[in-house]
Amino acid sequence: NNHLRGVVTHTGEALEAEATVLATGHSARDIYELLHRRGVAIEAKPFALGVRVEHPQALIDRAQYGQPERGLLPAASYALVEQTKVRDAQRGVFSFCMCPGGFIVPAATAPGEVVVNGMSPSRRDSRFANSGIVAAVELADMDVARHGVLAGLRLQQEIEQRACQLAGNTQLAPAQRLGDFLQKKLSPTLLDTSYQPGLVSVEMDAVLGPALSERLRQGFRAFGRKIPDFATNAAQIVGVESRTSSPVRIPRDNHTLRHPVVAGLFPCGEGAGYAGGIVSAAMDGERVAEALAIAVRHCC
Repeated sequence: NNHLRGVVTHTGEALEAEATVLATGHSARDIYELLHRRGVAIEAKPFALGVRVEHPQALIDRAQYGQPERGLLPAASYALVEQTKVRDAQRGVFSFCMCPGGFIVPAATAPGEVVVNGMSPSRRDSRFANSGIVAAVELADMDVARHGVLAGLRLQQEIEQRACQLAGNTQLAPAQRLGDFLQKKLSPTLLDTSYQPGLVSVEMDAVLGPALSERLRQGFRAFGRKIPDFATNAAQIVGVESRTSSPVRIPRDNHTLRHPVVAGLFPCGEGAGYAGGIVSAAMDGERVAEALAIAVRHCC
């Protein structure tokens, strides 16, 4: 009767409830597959794909502070954005989750894929700076005709799995020096890195595909005009940064925040497609909690 009455856990325990908040995160692909199999309405949505770029923190400090040493100043950061045009289609390229004095870390959630993310310790004292540099992926960039509402998810998976295969089917990550990427040539050597599993020299075009690679090249060239020495072989790119946001949206009513078809289901946060980071996910959680409280009062 299209009314969710609760959930069954992986241990078989049944938890009955009049309302269920679905806040499983943007990497819980099994949940998307489950909803799709059960006929619960979900939608493909735009997201972003790209790489992590890593520089010596000292290079970013010099560029941003305009002096050889930063002294007592904090590790410098940046925020960059550029409009690109490939095959007559405009897409934004932008920095995401810039981590001054930080580390690149593995973030895969299944075997056979390589995914990277970034983090900074509170002291920002790593000798590296890194940031996601990603390009917008619209519905027109996906094979919707073949994969339907899971088209973005399939594209994401394909790139993550290709990254793993080209890097040797381990958690070594494919990488290329940035100047070499701009010139479309394999890097004979790579730089030191904060990514602990290690790097393998790979032409990133083979991982990302021609259109996405060209968008990133246009973006990096523009960023190099804004920050001295940004787009040179003093930096390297590491793949892939693919979990900036969910490629799937679980629809909900704008007012009640309930699923439009399944009563008792409240989609929430990044995994449902309504947030893009820690703070926005927390704020969406507050909204859903308030909507749920109103719904409970109304039904009782």
